[in-house]
Amino acid sequence: MVTHLYQWGIIYDSQSQKRIKCHVPTKMTINQRLEGNFEQVTCGTNFTVVLDSNHRVYVVGDEPKYGRLGQGNDKTIVPTLTLIKGRLPSIGFISSGPSTTILLTTDKRELWGFGKGIGYLAKQILQSEQIITHCVCSENSIIIVINGCQINERRFNRDGFTTEWICVYQLSDTNDKIQHIDIGSSLNGFITEQGHVYLWGPTVPYGKIFNEENFRNISINNPIQKDLNNNNNNNNDRPIQISCSRGQFHAHVLLLTEQGCIYSMGSNYKAKLGIDINQLFTGEWILIELTRTCPFKMIAAGGIHSSALSIDGHVFTWGCGSDGRLGHAEAQGHRYLYKEHEPRSIDLLNNQQALSISTSYYHMAAIVVQ
Repeated sequence: MVTHLYQWGIIYDSQSQKRIKCHVPTKMTINQRLEGNFEQVTCGTNFTVVLDSNHRVYVVGDEPKYGRLGQGNDKTIVPTLTLIKGRLPSIGFISSGPSTTILLTTDKRELWGFGKGIGYLAKQILQSEQIITHCVCSENSIIIVINGCQINERRFNRDGFTTEWICVYQLSDTNDKIQHIDIGSSLNGFITEQGHVYLWGPTVPYGKIFNEENFRNISINNPIQKDLNNNNNNNNDRPIQISCSRGQFHAHVLLLTEQGCIYSMGSNYKAKLGIDINQLFTGEWILIELTRTCPFKMIAAGGIHSSALSIDGHVFTWGCGSDGRLGHAEAQGHRYLYKEHEPRSIDLLNNQQALSISTSYYHMAAIVVQ
C-alpha cells in the first residue's frame, strides 16, 4: 500500500511559490523517503499536519507565524511535506487548531505541541500519570480527556500558557465514558459511549426550526445535552463521532452514527447542513437523506462547507464551493455563487480510496491510497 496526501482549497503551490485557489485535489510531494504510510491528517489555518505509521509527524504549509509549522522559527515556509524539527517520542495521535498543533504519544501519557502559545519547536507540555484518552486544540486553548471521564483545559495566548490545567467538566455517570470530542471555532461538543451528546460554546443551536438563526451561549462547565432522537432512523443507531464548525459565524455541527448515518444541526448558511435548502436553521438533529443508503465513517465540518468520508473510501463535500474548498472543478470562476446542496463525491478521487480527511476554514486534505 502506498499513501499520498492530497489538498484542495486555498493552498501553497510549490511551483509558482505562491498561495493559490486549488479547485481539485492536488497531490503533495514529500521531501524525504517515506518508510511507512500516512495514517492521520489534521488541518490548521494555511497548514496541514500528517502522522505516519512509524509515528512520525510531517507538516506542509506557507504560514509560519507563531511557529505553527514546527521548523524552529516563524519565517520558514514548508512547500512540501517535511518532518517537523526536533526529537520526538513515538506519536499516536495529532490534532491542530488554527495556529497550534498537539501530539499525543502512543502510550497516551505525554502531550507535546508546537505553534501559537507553545513555541517554534515541538516540546512536551504535559506528562500524565493517568491515561489521556482524547485531546483537541482550539484557537486559544487545549482540551484533554483523562480516563474517558474528566475534561481538563489549559488556555494560552500567542506568548504562552495563561493557565495551568483546570478540570472544567466531569461526567456524573461513572458507568459512562467520553467516546469522541471536537472543538470548533465557536461551537464544541462531545459524545459518550452511551450515546449522549453534549454541546457548549457561544453559538450552540437552540430551539427547533426557524427562519432565522437562534443560538445560545453555553458554558463548558454546564454543557447542554442534545441527544439524537432517532424518529426517522433506527432507534438503536448510536452516535460515535462529532464535528463542529470551523467558522466563527453561522455555526453548525455534524454527527456520525454507528450505522454510518450523518445528522446535522445549526445554520444552513450556504447549504452546509445537506438538508432542504429552504430551511435556514435547525436546533434539532436532521438526517442527511443520502446517508440512509450510503454509509460513512468520518465527518469534518468546515466553516461554510461540510465533508465526509464514506465506508468505501470516497470523499463527499457539500455547502459553499468558493476558493475550491469542495474539490469540484466546475467551481472554478465562481466565488460565493457555487454551492452543492447535497453531499457529492469528488470526481478526481472516485477511483481511489481515502483513509482520512480533515478541514480548516479555507482548505481540505485527505490521505489517499494509490
